[in-house]
Amino acid sequence: MAGFKYFTIGFGATVIVLGAAAGSALGLVSGGPASPTAAKTAMSDRMTSATSTAAPMGNDTVGKNSMGQAGVLHLDGMPAGAVRVWRNSQGRLEARLAVYGLTPGSSHNASIDGPMSTPLTPEVRFPAFTADSMGRANVTLTATSNTGALVSGSRFSIRLGSYASNAAKNLPAEELIAGSGVLPASPQGVLSGLHPRSFGATGSYQGRLHGWAKIAYSPNTQTLSVTVTAYGLAPGAHAAHIHLGSCQQQGAVKYMLMDFQANSDGSIINQTRTVKPVTPAPPHTGWYLNLHLGNGGDILAKGMPTLNFRPELCGDVTGAATSHG
Repeated sequence: MAGFKYFTIGFGATVIVLGAAAGSALGLVSGGPASPTAAKTAMSDRMTSATSTAAPMGNDTVGKNSMGQAGVLHLDGMPAGAVRVWRNSQGRLEARLAVYGLTPGSSHNASIDGPMSTPLTPEVRFPAFTADSMGRANVTLTATSNTGALVSGSRFSIRLGSYASNAAKNLPAEELIAGSGVLPASPQGVLSGLHPRSFGATGSYQGRLHGWAKIAYSPNTQTLSVTVTAYGLAPGAHAAHIHLGSCQQQGAVKYMLMDFQANSDGSIINQTRTVKPVTPAPPHTGWYLNLHLGNGGDILAKGMPTLNFRPELCGDVTGAATSHG
C-alpha cells in the first residue's frame, strides 16, 4: 500500500514468550514442542548472483484447472492459523494464538473488535505479540481489562504492526491483516480459523487472497521461470522471492524475482518472471514462493523489514516442470 515504506517494524522487547512449532490449527492451539532456532532469518542471507528478468506471458493461463500439473502450486493467503478464546478465573478473556506467515521478528497489535470498533478503540485489547525468526507465533494473550459479553459480530483481529493506544489515527500499522470468524457472546474455548485480509491504498477490501503459480526449469539454459495468477492484492507492484524453508517455517532468500504487477482490481494474471543461472533444479521440498505487500524498493529500510515486507501469498515449491527454452 502507498505510504508504507517509511514505517519500519519495531524489533524491540518481546511482550510474550514465543513457543511451539507450526502445524495444523488444532495442534498449534493446543501446544507443542519448542520452536527450533533458525540459522538465518528471512533477510540475513546474501542474495545470489543470479539475474532476474521478466518473460512474456504464456498461452495457457495458470489457475485452478492447472492443479495436478507438474510444477503447479497453490498460493495461500498469509498469515494463517487459528485462535482459541475463553474467559479465565479472574474474568478476563484469554486468546491462544497460533499463526504463521508473518514477517519474521515483526510485532503486531491484537484485539477483539465489534462492528463499531476501531483500531484505537477495540472492544477487547490484548498485549502486542512478536513473531519468531521464522514468522510464527504460538502464544497465549490475556486481555488488559475486564469485559462483559461480547457484542454480536465480534471477531479476533491481528494488525499489520504495533502502536500505542494514543497513536495518531490511520497509521499504516493499524491495517487489519487477519481476522477470526464471528465469536459467540461467551466464547468458552471456541476455536476459530484466521482469515488473511488485504486492502488497497484507499482502504478498500481487495477480496480473498489466493492464487496459483507454475515453476518451470530448463536444465539446458539453467533458467527458472515462475508464472503467477493471483487475486486479492493491493493494486501495484509486489516483491517476490524464492526462499529456503516453507510457508510455515520461513527461511533465507534463495532467488529474487522481478516484481509482479497487480492491476486495478488487485489481480495478477499469468505473469512470468525468470531467473538464471539456477542449478541444480528446484527440489521437491525445501523451497517456497513468497509475494509481499510492497515492492522490491520498499520492503526494506536500512537492511531491516518494513511494514511492506508482509507476506501476502505463499506456496511451497514441490518441484518443477521441465522446460527446454
